[in-house]
Amino acid sequence: MTNAAVSASAIDLHGISRAAFDLIVAAEVTSEAWYSKHLSGPTWPGEQSGVTIGCGYDVGQTTRQQFLADWSGKIPDAMLKALAKCCGVTGQAAAALARKLRGVVDIPWDVALEGFANHDIPRYLAICRLLLPGFDELSPDCKGVILSIAFNRDAGGFNKAGTRWTEMRQIKAAIGSGELAKIPGLIRSMKRLWPDSKGLRIRRDDEAALFEHGLATSHPHEHAKLATTPAPVDPDVVAHIQARLRELGYYDVGQVDGEQSPQGRTEGMILAYRNARGLPLTPAIDDQLIAELGKPQEPRQVAETRVSATVADLRDDGSQTIALTDRAKGWAGKIFGGSSGLGTAGALAWVTDRATQVSAAKDAVGGLGLTPGAIQAIAIGLAALVVVAGVGVLVWFVADTLEQRRLADYRAGKHA
Repeated sequence: MTNAAVSASAIDLHGISRAAFDLIVAAEVTSEAWYSKHLSGPTWPGEQSGVTIGCGYDVGQTTRQQFLADWSGKIPDAMLKALAKCCGVTGQAAAALARKLRGVVDIPWDVALEGFANHDIPRYLAICRLLLPGFDELSPDCKGVILSIAFNRDAGGFNKAGTRWTEMRQIKAAIGSGELAKIPGLIRSMKRLWPDSKGLRIRRDDEAALFEHGLATSHPHEHAKLATTPAPVDPDVVAHIQARLRELGYYDVGQVDGEQSPQGRTEGMILAYRNARGLPLTPAIDDQLIAELGKPQEPRQVAETRVSATVADLRDDGSQTIALTDRAKGWAGKIFGGSSGLGTAGALAWVTDRATQVSAAKDAVGGLGLTPGAIQAIAIGLAALVVVAGVGVLVWFVADTLEQRRLADYRAGKHA
């Protein structure tokens, strides 16, 4: 790990270790001497970063309100105003802005360090506590590593969908379950995302090593498991397997998300596929499975009982979706006087009939000799009743659409 020559002698670490603090500073700016020579002005680290200042403060990933709260009073107003225009700007547009602001923005080392220690660390610790159940049970080293990942990659990645964020979601799950021995491997697995970015790959290795040190000092039981904890499967490979299984009719594999949870849906469909093809019955993704999936083959056949299934069959099988649509249709039917078996044509006929009845009612009221104001009030009341009943019709239509989609998916073999 590169030594970050942090000159400040008294820094509030807010519960992370000094080693973690130095790791982040080293990864972001290397050292005070390097920072002062090369990084005190605005930079653009590449990829989807924004204009970056101080110790890795990405203005492009920050709202204007947050940026002003963090930097007002710390840098001259002219710099503040110029940098505020960079909020929300990332990628190549940010690269152009960084070049434009050279000579305009210059952040002293002590200001950069103070901002990181007293603003970034507390904020990201709060975010981690919010997003990661069990976070506060981690050792200072381990806590600092998770903060480093959140700071560098986007803390929202712990909840984001897609294979780019698979390891972060799995890290969140491992923290919540206490399976901390899985985390160093997941951190190293993230290196797949930056094949040409040496600095980020080194950072992931440094984070994994420090996390293991934190396990050794504060979580010895988990540290003892490191030697026998298998490396995670590449999420891109898992996603490929999931997509191919879906193509072949194994829809219960779930979403194509790059995750292979123990005894989960993906493993279940791998076993089903292996059984159908006469392969060894193991949920592992190996070269044999990948090769077999790569062969031309017809999708698996859907059973005749599924192809001819009805809504009643799904209801009898205890489908939760049908149970929900039944309740929604029942509620809607009470509002507009129909029933769950009304049918689309019947619902349309109901709307036409009610509109005719409202018109007739208005004509009848007009013949009672009431004042125009009274007639208008009664007409408004009648219209309101139709609106309320119309809501029931709308709910019925939505429930019916969901019901038909669920039935179509079942007939195609997409759901159990």
